[in-house]
Amino acid sequence: MSCPRTVSPFHFAPLTLALALAAIGAAPSLHAQALTTEAVVTVAVPAQALGTALNTLARQAGLQLMVHPDLVAGKHAPAVTGQLSARQALERLLAGTGLVAQMDGNDVIIRAGSIAAPEKTMAPVTVSAAQERDGTTEGSASYTTASMQTATRLPLSIRETPQSVSVVTRQQMDEQNIVQQEDLVKRTTGLTFVQYGPSGSDTNGFFARGASVQNMQVDGVARLFTDYVGIFQTNDMVIYDRAEVVRGATGLMNGIGTPGATINLVRKRPTATAQASLKLTGGTWDYRRGEADIAGPVNEARTVRARLVAAVQENQSQVDYEKEKRKVLYGIIEADLAPNTLATLGFAWQDYQAQGVGRSGRPFFYKDGTRTHWQRSDSSGARWASADRENRSYFASLEHQFGNGWRAKATLTRDSSDYTEVPGWTDEFGIDKATGTGVGLWSALWAGKPVQDTLDVYANGPVDLFGRRHELVLGATSSRTRNDTQGHGRWSFPGWSNVIENIFTWDGNTPVKPNNPPNSDIHSTERTNSVYATARIKATDTLALVLGSRVTSWKRSQSETPFDSKITDRSSRQETGEFTPYAGVVYDVSRDWSVYGSYTNIFQPQNNKGADGSYLDPLLGNSYEAGVKGALLDKRLNVTAALYKTKQDNFAVSIPGAFAPDGSQAYRAATGTTSRGLELEVAGQLATNWQGTAGFARNMSADSDGKQLNTEVPQSTFKVFTSYRLPELGGAGAGGLNVGGGVRWQNHTRSDMSYLALPGDPIIRQGSYVLADAMLQYAFSKTVSVSVNVNNLFDKHYQVNSNSSYYGEGRNVRVGLAFKL
Repeated sequence: MSCPRTVSPFHFAPLTLALALAAIGAAPSLHAQALTTEAVVTVAVPAQALGTALNTLARQAGLQLMVHPDLVAGKHAPAVTGQLSARQALERLLAGTGLVAQMDGNDVIIRAGSIAAPEKTMAPVTVSAAQERDGTTEGSASYTTASMQTATRLPLSIRETPQSVSVVTRQQMDEQNIVQQEDLVKRTTGLTFVQYGPSGSDTNGFFARGASVQNMQVDGVARLFTDYVGIFQTNDMVIYDRAEVVRGATGLMNGIGTPGATINLVRKRPTATAQASLKLTGGTWDYRRGEADIAGPVNEARTVRARLVAAVQENQSQVDYEKEKRKVLYGIIEADLAPNTLATLGFAWQDYQAQGVGRSGRPFFYKDGTRTHWQRSDSSGARWASADRENRSYFASLEHQFGNGWRAKATLTRDSSDYTEVPGWTDEFGIDKATGTGVGLWSALWAGKPVQDTLDVYANGPVDLFGRRHELVLGATSSRTRNDTQGHGRWSFPGWSNVIENIFTWDGNTPVKPNNPPNSDIHSTERTNSVYATARIKATDTLALVLGSRVTSWKRSQSETPFDSKITDRSSRQETGEFTPYAGVVYDVSRDWSVYGSYTNIFQPQNNKGADGSYLDPLLGNSYEAGVKGALLDKRLNVTAALYKTKQDNFAVSIPGAFAPDGSQAYRAATGTTSRGLELEVAGQLATNWQGTAGFARNMSADSDGKQLNTEVPQSTFKVFTSYRLPELGGAGAGGLNVGGGVRWQNHTRSDMSYLALPGDPIIRQGSYVLADAMLQYAFSKTVSVSVNVNNLFDKHYQVNSNSSYYGEGRNVRVGLAFKL
């Protein structure tokens, strides 16, 4: 078995890297310095759990330390201090455990028993001591992870988690060229990207289990801005190590939330050894992107580590005059204040700009009720239509590992956004087939500057009781979001004509952008405070109970003062002491297979309004789930089959063609709705050098009369992607040739356009369709590689949604050139 690829041994000049984190564009200088396992370092590892001790040693000695979690579970290590080589320190930590260390430079693999001679095949997917704790996927070359915490905040494996979960690893993102969150949703089991227009359109949305996905997290901290979660959908993925997706209700970790899913994006962390990469990508529609990523120790003792990630992107589209620009900068520095105390400080900045944005496609019908047929390139957006979104995040955390296996962590974050969106798009009314008249332009302007402050504190660790070891998490979260903005007019404006003279010859320049000055001051504040507890109780060797609860208080206040009347309209809604229970059970039927079941309830305040302008009552309900999970092939492959049922009251259903008094989409509250379905997924290593993921999801949502809800959302989806590496091809030791491909299928959807009152059949039907993707990566050497991604390989023509005539992307190619040090 060959050891994982080692990183070229060099480190960053401390002052240079520190300046790089403080100022954009500072160029780090590098110099080489060999570090071997025989070099003497200062070791200060207290007596503690073996996994934690190995993690501490890895940071202090700059090791890439790999071990299966089961090997260290339940084992403890003695205190090891002094001036020692890494080999000496490892021997002392492992003494009496039955484990040994196989060493190759800075790479160390922990095994049971005697050291075996390396094989010539690729090593099984393992995780480092740090990965065991936090589930890091970077460098694992895997489509799965050893640990995740989004569902319960307990560091559990996928098999141990009593809910349907998926983890999209860094390897998957790199191979499938997942660069924005929309790409992630399109390729994740059970998630659906319901698209009406181009990226950046506020009408686009994420769905799971028939419900809109409202729960967004970053590093486990929920984003609290129920006014407009769409501003987070254009996230760039370059700064993230992985995405953890929990399908179903997750009130235990969110306090509030819909029963669809929670998407937790986990940021990249600094590395113990120095590494740097640069990637340049070009492609169809003038696509240009550059990424840079530099990480490693800042000081000689490696007690301070940092990372800096940057990306820029510009592209046009298959649709006339649609353009996008992205800029990303991310910096993080972490320091070992003591052997068991870690402090982290970081920032993230993302800027997104889109031009020529339409909120949907052009009209479906002529005035005689017959269907229109547009080209892929035909735009529904005015040239001046735009979406500008900027997000800045600052975060700091302090984490301490206690000698008894307990860990405590406090995180303080400030997230601020600044968005201004000026949509301008064609209306949906019928067109005169002969003259192209009858079409007008909708326009509006909305803007905001929400600022969220969050304090999150929790502790977790083992509890020994009745001769067994259990796990417990105790935590509290407090969040406050304030948004000070101004209101603007929507849809029609004095002195402005929205008429498009001839849609067949329209070039997007007319009508001109309307004068839309602010007309009111708006101030809103949203608060949540919650406490929670989760326990994993090992009733027997094969039976684990996961029990938890959360108590949440929520309040939202808003005031609006129109400039003309100067009379302030105030509103306030709140819920106090909302109790969310959680109960799960996992039973191991064999070494590799388990069955599970779970229950929780649903509480979600809503900002959806009825046609009269009043807010809908909070969404309430209960969620039930049961399934089977397997961890196969030495836990390198995860398999899940889940059945679920959700009952809800006050479920928001859009009313076609109806608007609230403020111009927003109008909704009705459906009572007694039910969602039920099936999810199947397999992800991980299928064989040596072969990774894959495949998932099928089926959801059926209906009201109390059995009528299907959200018919524009597909009920069934199937997604598969696989890659196979040929290590014997390519440069010596470079990793060889990696080839892969996949398909994405969804079933039919339909929408009722009878509100247009046109003759003929008012039902729009989008048939089921399948898209194929292909990937190739070739490494010329350890430092230089090329990649090719082809999306929609067979150039399938399809409309993205039965409620929009906007076409999905045709065949497009991305070619990347990557350099690594």
